[in-house]
Amino acid sequence: MQQNQDVFQGLSAPRAIAKFAIPTILSQLVTLLYNLADTFFVGHTNDPSQVAALTLSFPLFMSLTMVGNLFGIGANSFISRSLGQGDRDRASRASTFAFYGALAGVVVIIAVLAAFMTPILQAIGTVTPETFQATKEYLTWTVLYGGIPTVAALMLGHLIRAEGNTKQASIGMALGGFLNIGLDYVFVSVLGMAAEGAAIATCISNVVSLLYLLWIALRTEGSVIVLSPARLRFEPVIAKQVILVGIPSAAIIVLGSSANIMLTHFMSAYGDVSIAAFGIVQKIGTIAIQITVGLTQGIMPLLGYCYGAEETERFREISRLSFILLGCYAAACIAVVEVFAKPLINLFITESATVEKGVQFLRVWFLCAPGMCFTNLFSSVFQAMGKWVQSLFLSVIRQAGFLAPLLVLLNAFVGEMGLVYAQPIADTAALVVGILFYRSLIRKFHA
Repeated sequence: MQQNQDVFQGLSAPRAIAKFAIPTILSQLVTLLYNLADTFFVGHTNDPSQVAALTLSFPLFMSLTMVGNLFGIGANSFISRSLGQGDRDRASRASTFAFYGALAGVVVIIAVLAAFMTPILQAIGTVTPETFQATKEYLTWTVLYGGIPTVAALMLGHLIRAEGNTKQASIGMALGGFLNIGLDYVFVSVLGMAAEGAAIATCISNVVSLLYLLWIALRTEGSVIVLSPARLRFEPVIAKQVILVGIPSAAIIVLGSSANIMLTHFMSAYGDVSIAAFGIVQKIGTIAIQITVGLTQGIMPLLGYCYGAEETERFREISRLSFILLGCYAAACIAVVEVFAKPLINLFITESATVEKGVQFLRVWFLCAPGMCFTNLFSSVFQAMGKWVQSLFLSVIRQAGFLAPLLVLLNAFVGEMGLVYAQPIADTAALVVGILFYRSLIRKFHA
């Protein structure tokens, strides 16, 4: 018990944020780098159909993250709050349920994709035979073969982070990330396997991450993580808390992927160049997303512990500093993109038509940075408090209430650029909703 108190309570608020957030941000950056590496190496084939395959595969590959977040974020919040309340046994039981629940979920995804691969690929916009084949190869390796190790590694990262061991969780993710970058070079550039080679690299690197994180989870003395199948029990109270708090994070992925499928479907009408350009913009956009996710996921166990222990002033200070950090970061993102849009696109592809369109898309899309950063932080704060209803509503209204209708309307009345403008408008509207919820909840907590 004293060990957990030292980890969560022994540092000032700025140093605690640094301890919890920096390793998580770094691991997210490495994850970002290997995602960018896929597009970087495949983009240098100068084949828009191969780059388009990565873009079209992205929502389906993100379904793995959806399962990991459903159980992992929910367990992260529940475990950290339980530790704050001094209940280690309950935290252990939650870790077992969450780990095996996530594995069951990914098995369902694999089975559905294996059974309905062709109609699914046709539905998401693989309009040419070349793009269809490349997308099929990519998903075969990343989801059908690599789905279980990918989700298991994500889950272990969330569980290890929940008890304050952010450094080791981040090393595990970073290890796979650096390996992926090296393997991308081998399979894509040396062996000329394009999108399929990038998928093989991703699969292998996630297996390595899983092995490292398993080693950490099993050897850490005093850990509350229990992975023995013999300890698995279905306890309705724990299952409800884990799943309900995790649903908003899963909803972000499901709704975001659905909106992305809708967007790529509309964008496919404008040709492979437009799909490839927007895919590169999305990859660059993940810089903002991953760093934001790193900070918000990093501080979640810290906020959860404070909430469980009823440390209201520390909770307030950590939240306030996090908002300041993300505000500065969002402003910096917009400034960098406005100045360096063309060099950023040129990192991934040099084909002139794709570069021209990508620069235009990038400068508009990145206007979503403030809304995106703050709504992610609002959602994490709500989840740390166990307030799943507010977090879920914010996720749903952002994607289904604002973004999806905007995609339909702006595509119909504005055209191609309307699809790009939809995200900044939707995220700004969601920001207003998040502010209202946050002020109400924080006022009650500090009353």
